[in-house]
Amino acid sequence: MSASSDTPGEETPTGAHAPVGALLATADGLFRDTLVQERFGDLGRVFSTVLGSWIEPFTAAIEGIEPTAHSQAAARAMADIARLTGALAREAGQRVTGVHAEGAGSDFRSRYSDLAVRVDDAFRTYSSSPEFDRARRRACTTVLDWLENDPAAASAIARALEPPAGQTPPWVGHGTPTDAAVVLRDGNASLLRFPCERPVPASVLVIPGFTIGPRIFDLCPQRSTARTLAEHGVQTWLLDWGRTDETDRQRTVADQLARIDRAFDTVVAAANGRRPALAGHFHGGLLALLYCIGHPGKATALVTLSTPVDFASPEDAFADWLRALDGERLVEAFGNVPGALTSALVAAASPMRWCGGGFFALLEAVDSEAAATRIARFEQARRFPPAFPGEAFRGLYREFYRDNAFVAGEGAVLDGQPYDPSNLAIPVLNVLADGDRVVPPQASSYLGELVATEHRLEHVGDHFDLLAGRRAHSGLLPDIAAWLFEHARET
Repeated sequence: MSASSDTPGEETPTGAHAPVGALLATADGLFRDTLVQERFGDLGRVFSTVLGSWIEPFTAAIEGIEPTAHSQAAARAMADIARLTGALAREAGQRVTGVHAEGAGSDFRSRYSDLAVRVDDAFRTYSSSPEFDRARRRACTTVLDWLENDPAAASAIARALEPPAGQTPPWVGHGTPTDAAVVLRDGNASLLRFPCERPVPASVLVIPGFTIGPRIFDLCPQRSTARTLAEHGVQTWLLDWGRTDETDRQRTVADQLARIDRAFDTVVAAANGRRPALAGHFHGGLLALLYCIGHPGKATALVTLSTPVDFASPEDAFADWLRALDGERLVEAFGNVPGALTSALVAAASPMRWCGGGFFALLEAVDSEAAATRIARFEQARRFPPAFPGEAFRGLYREFYRDNAFVAGEGAVLDGQPYDPSNLAIPVLNVLADGDRVVPPQASSYLGELVATEHRLEHVGDHFDLLAGRRAHSGLLPDIAAWLFEHARET
């Protein structure tokens, strides 16, 4: 961290935003992975450009904000975080530059992946220490104090965290890799039906989360969850939340579940009365679970993908960051919680794997146009997810991140409605990723303690290649299709 000393007690720069700028510059350098550029030429530069693009408007917003006492306190607290992580970041960089391999062969990818695991394990251990946790909570509190006392700064940062100019949300104004058809528009949300060339015995309605864009389910013909499921006999529908705006600010969890219900009924009507299963990833899986509990007798089965139910899992760094930030104060500061902010918290939970792991999981042919397109879509999906509707975020934060309702009591209460997982009577497929550092397996596996019937699939991979990786499309998704064929088929 070039602008901050690693020696405790040494003075920091006096400029109001100097430590913040230094922290952003360091993050920018890490995201624009020079090793990747050197190894992979033009393809690496495509990857690097996409990685670094989100930081530029945020930096501009910081530089344009009038300094105040609150912003100076926030800068000092962030500088403390910079000092505490600086040595570890340099050590990680030295380890990365020490990885040598010819070209971009599988050996290099494997060694980078192993390295990422080791560095993230070290980071996770360090970030759970009392010293780091105190600094993190102090930084989060002072940043929120600043934003609450300077609404103009909060608005500027919220605008800066929107997708860069020229980047449209997936499926708006242009076709999709698999030419999905829009069959319902519900406010900003859309229900998409993906083509299936043969009669299908099972169907599934997919619910994305709010920490990754829906493009992740349909990157390209070779990496389309919908197409892979269709090839194995499952008709796929997707509820695309769309681009969240001020009209979504007051949407509660109940409102989001009502949207799922309207989409579900549309699927049933279009499928001549045949009911689909539900599937969801991360918070989308949590919403799908709540829907199935609250609407018994509707879905034929449920598939949860990297879905947390125990929010106090000892390795859940994403939950630790969110609690440090205080989700309720985030809503007060921003209204809708910016997608790029939740994306940054995902990165904080697994920095090395997030920065490079997904790239190597997707890479097949170096310098190929198809690989570059696939990577660009993948990065857009995970770096610019939709904003999380404010009141829905507040409700999930209170019940789960703050109170861990499914573990601590007999269920959750959201918008006055009780949700007891033990009442769920349909088959449940719980899909875990053994290398998931965003939703660790322990956070998902507890579902088996809550529901009557659970079948479990464990994927060798992480949070993102669960949907986008080669092994997911060659093994995991066909296995999910086979399970749906057995448990969710309606004639």
